[in-house]
Amino acid sequence: MKKFKKLSGILILTMSLTLLGGCGHKSNKNILNDMVDKYSAYCTLGDYKGIEYEETKTEVNDELVNSRVQTLLSNYSTTEYVTTGTAQDGDTVNIDFVGSIDGVEFEGGNSGGAGYDLTLGSGTFIEGFEDQIVGHSVGDEFDVYSRFPDDYTPNPDLAGKDAVFAVTLNSIKNTVYPDYTDEFVAANTDYSNIAEYEQSIRDSLTESYADSDSTANKAAVMETAVGNAVINEYPKQEMEDFIDEQVKSVEEQASQYGYDLSTYLAAYSFTSEEMYRNYIGDIFREYIEEKIVVCAIAKAENITVSDDEIKEYKQKIMDSYGITDEDELSELYSNEDVIYYTLADKVADFLVDNAVPKAATETDGE
Repeated sequence: MKKFKKLSGILILTMSLTLLGGCGHKSNKNILNDMVDKYSAYCTLGDYKGIEYEETKTEVNDELVNSRVQTLLSNYSTTEYVTTGTAQDGDTVNIDFVGSIDGVEFEGGNSGGAGYDLTLGSGTFIEGFEDQIVGHSVGDEFDVYSRFPDDYTPNPDLAGKDAVFAVTLNSIKNTVYPDYTDEFVAANTDYSNIAEYEQSIRDSLTESYADSDSTANKAAVMETAVGNAVINEYPKQEMEDFIDEQVKSVEEQASQYGYDLSTYLAAYSFTSEEMYRNYIGDIFREYIEEKIVVCAIAKAENITVSDDEIKEYKQKIMDSYGITDEDELSELYSNEDVIYYTLADKVADFLVDNAVPKAATETDGE
């Protein structure tokens, strides 16, 4: 499904997208039927069966499993500073340095003998500095010649100037990983040996990516179905009420911070209330277009949802948000919201089942 646009920072829309008034004590079936009848009337469906889409299908391979194993080993790793060896690109080294320009030490250019950990190749220091450490042995004392950038903002007085750093390579920082053995796995996981542990990783990844792949494929076909439909009109009063409610909410936020609405909106690049209203209107239309098409397809194909399916989907929402109390859920979603999302998921399944996947796009889960 499409994700709604979001404002940054504290200007987050406080939307539950509860677009209807209270439904009283209507049954789920009556709410569903009224919703489908109402919204389906706003559009003329285009092609929604036989949609071609690029299938997302993640392959759970050894690389993904090994990545999880490495994470476990990293959690139990230790660090040691080696006082022998030669620094290589990518190593983390501990150095001391004293910087000078024209023979005069400059402020901030001295490590003070405290030692400084630097990963070579990270670009932490000015250009050329780290490259000149590569190849030196632990214990070496040497000069590094470098030039501060012309736009060096941390200290404009140094910008564009040539500097010399007297560097001492104190040590090379190594990460020591534990041996990956059955004994290590048994002591630090819920599994008895490597084979069981890696199979659990593979099973978990397979389930996780099956869900994310399914979501991506549903979104792909739904987007096409919505794009193929003709929206004849929008529920005007709902849109006006929704926009008014969002403006009111932001106005209250502004007041809490001691701002008027215009000043508050300007901080988020909205030059006028009208511009913000148009923005909210776009969000409403993006959401409602999908709702209209979902209801139209449901009506055309006689797709409905049972009380048990609604209950199951409600639990899925609660689990995803870590909610254990249905009263807390009702503060975020109305009963119609839950019914709609249950229906939309079922319609999306129908679309995928009747779609034509192109050659699968395999991903590695990253």
